[in-house]
Amino acid sequence: MQAQKFSRYEILMELGRGGMATVYLAYDPLFERQVALKLLKRDLLDDAQVRERFERETKIIARLEHPAIVPVHDVGKDNEQMFYVMRYMTGGSLSDRMTTMLSLEESMRIIQRIAGALDYAHARGVIHRDLKPGNILFDDEGNAFISDFGIAKLASGQTKLTSSGIIGTPSYMSPEQAVGEHVDSRSDIYSLGIILFEMLSGKLPYEATTPLAMVIKHTNEPIPHILDINPNLPSGIENVLEKAMAKNRALRYATASEMIADLAKLFPDGVPQDPEYTIPVTRRVTPQNNIPSAAGGFSVPRPWLAGFLLLLVAVLSLAGWQIFGNRAATSPTPTATIAPSRTSIVLPPPLPTETATTTPSPTLPPPTETFTPTATPVLGIGGADKIALITNKDIWVMEINGDGLAQVTNSDQPKFDVQWLPGGNEISYGEGKCIKTVDINTFVITNLVCLEGSKFTGFRISPDGKRAAVTIERRVIVVPFDRELLVKAKNPFDLQNLPNTCLDYSSVSAKFAVWSADSTKLAILHQDIRGQKFADLVRIIDISRCKTADPLTQEEFPNKRFTPEGYETSPVIPAYDWNGRELFLFNTFVRNAGYGDLYLYNINTGVSDLINPVENTCCYRDARFSPDGSHILVVFQDVREGAESETTLYYIPVDQIGAGTRLQPIKLPPLFFPNVREVVMPALRPVQP
Repeated sequence: MQAQKFSRYEILMELGRGGMATVYLAYDPLFERQVALKLLKRDLLDDAQVRERFERETKIIARLEHPAIVPVHDVGKDNEQMFYVMRYMTGGSLSDRMTTMLSLEESMRIIQRIAGALDYAHARGVIHRDLKPGNILFDDEGNAFISDFGIAKLASGQTKLTSSGIIGTPSYMSPEQAVGEHVDSRSDIYSLGIILFEMLSGKLPYEATTPLAMVIKHTNEPIPHILDINPNLPSGIENVLEKAMAKNRALRYATASEMIADLAKLFPDGVPQDPEYTIPVTRRVTPQNNIPSAAGGFSVPRPWLAGFLLLLVAVLSLAGWQIFGNRAATSPTPTATIAPSRTSIVLPPPLPTETATTTPSPTLPPPTETFTPTATPVLGIGGADKIALITNKDIWVMEINGDGLAQVTNSDQPKFDVQWLPGGNEISYGEGKCIKTVDINTFVITNLVCLEGSKFTGFRISPDGKRAAVTIERRVIVVPFDRELLVKAKNPFDLQNLPNTCLDYSSVSAKFAVWSADSTKLAILHQDIRGQKFADLVRIIDISRCKTADPLTQEEFPNKRFTPEGYETSPVIPAYDWNGRELFLFNTFVRNAGYGDLYLYNINTGVSDLINPVENTCCYRDARFSPDGSHILVVFQDVREGAESETTLYYIPVDQIGAGTRLQPIKLPPLFFPNVREVVMPALRPVQP
């Protein structure tokens, strides 16, 4: 029997029904994956209030991008039916796991991950309002995710989500929500306390036969003593639960993180790790204690580390490559017998083979230096002498050919937006709510700016070193790059009011920004609605006049002149780079958190090229122009290898793209990139005098 289809999705089975929508397990043939497809019930289509609620729900969910919130892949309307598509969670729900009480360690791991997601949503004015075990789902590696913000409410909004009844699940509902009062983030904290109680005791704190009776118990009855049910728990757990589940919201934790901090005190030896919930990754350095430094940040006393790493790399060079084999050098050229895992993409045929010379490709600018192209990168080529990048949640530095590999951070926290600072001795990067710098010679780490309750998505210093473009809360604020002023800022309002702030740009929902070569323009990656979908676009604005005039929009793409293949279906631009003048590199979305086909776009001519430099094969991410424009650096995963593909780096002369030259990756230790979904974000350091 042929599978039923909706839009491009093949419906496999029904997963569940709610008051306003039905959820199906479906197959997405474009990305070859199973998804959860949520459809508004047809008999509700005539109800304008319900349609408005469903549309509001999808917009709320699409705004939330956090590792512990079930991601949304697609939203829209098809044949007058509203829908959205989420990741299909294969590990079941927390309800499925609570057939008996869970250990304190296991409960802590789950709650700790969920707490971060709640704080993230609350900081954006979103309250879940129906947090319960059934809405905590797991992937196949045991990582917990919050799902179903279907009755979430913007804290700043005034519209009621329903016109009758109480919204939520009475067993997990805060007293104020139960009686219909205004709720805030502390209502979710109460629900989190109920969930923790149930995990540790195997039962709910209150039981009743009717919803009304349950509401009365939540409102009036004292919190049961969990030690009467499970006496093996530490005594301090009572205080945590009493504060989380206080009847008076003013007495509860203000954030979920505060609750986690108190729970952590119950583990004097630290919260244990478990491979069931944490993907095992071999650490290459023993964590060291942070020691305060006179610079105001902290330093890591590891002068021995550089020597150890050099020895390790040397050993790998002599022995490891012989053991594991140099795959790039010894593997045969792929043939037609290797089936690509993404059958919907037809790769273009290779361009005619020609002898590599210093004559550039017609679409790329001529090199500013003379060099002899080789298959293996050498030092100082392309105007760059070092690469900084992220792997295993820390920053590493190497020479262009992979030599001199050294780890310069050791916090084991996710990072983003790596950039070399003028002078070449410091790297700036984002970590949590802070922008930090690390000195690659002394390993001193300094907080450049940290904001309370807000997280950066980008921080880019202009090429002339005078300004910084700060992307935060979906806006771009251009401020003077003054360390003494930046370190004093505690929130976005402080940034907006710094002396000589150039711009506060909120005309688009900004995600990131990069500078032009002359420091007068910004290329802003932002999100807008195209048709019935959220779409990524790049807008170039002239900010040379700062506050004296509104920024002039000079270009926005994709546009009518140029739309990359697959963009209409999946309008996402995971990564892009600008040479600061007329050329952009960017990739589409095909696999593994943002790897896809690589495009070159000329904004002056409107001409675009699908370049895919490694054997005309997908997939790429985080491509970078070299300082002089003669090379590009790309992060590559071979789509033909499917789930077995590894992350590799290539530093490619532009005149070898499409020339038939067999390119070699930069030599790195085996499995140097252990997580194929991690964003590498490489940055090239201009050659230092």
